[in-house]
Amino acid sequence: MNILLRNRYTRAIVQNETTMQAAKYFIVGGSCTVFDFTMLFGFTHFLQINYLISSVLSFTISAIVNYYLCVNWVFNIRVVEKRHREFIYYFFLSVIGLGLSTLLIWMFTELVGLYYMFSKLIATFITYWVNFGTRKYFLHTRK
Repeated sequence: MNILLRNRYTRAIVQNETTMQAAKYFIVGGSCTVFDFTMLFGFTHFLQINYLISSVLSFTISAIVNYYLCVNWVFNIRVVEKRHREFIYYFFLSVIGLGLSTLLIWMFTELVGLYYMFSKLIATFITYWVNFGTRKYFLHTRK
């Protein structure tokens, strides 16, 4: 019986911690998304860089900012002890998100005919959950 209560209590703590992390990740992600969108528009509109190249640049810069905010504020558990190695793993997971985001932006812009900023918005909603899930599972969950 005591083990059962402890498991329920542990599950409640883990669920509460994950909810708090998701909320903090939403704040960090939201801030980085505004930063990402601003750079995307600036690179494309003012510097006349192709929207896909601009998207890669803005995503990469915002992913680096996102990493530092996540490891210092969002996630308490660090599975990888060496920070440079953790950053490499984090960046690898971000590249997966970048690939998905770029594909979605291209599809919605070129195949569907949407404005590239609207395509970016749709891609952001999808990649947000992919990024949170992969980072939480691979980098911030004790196995």
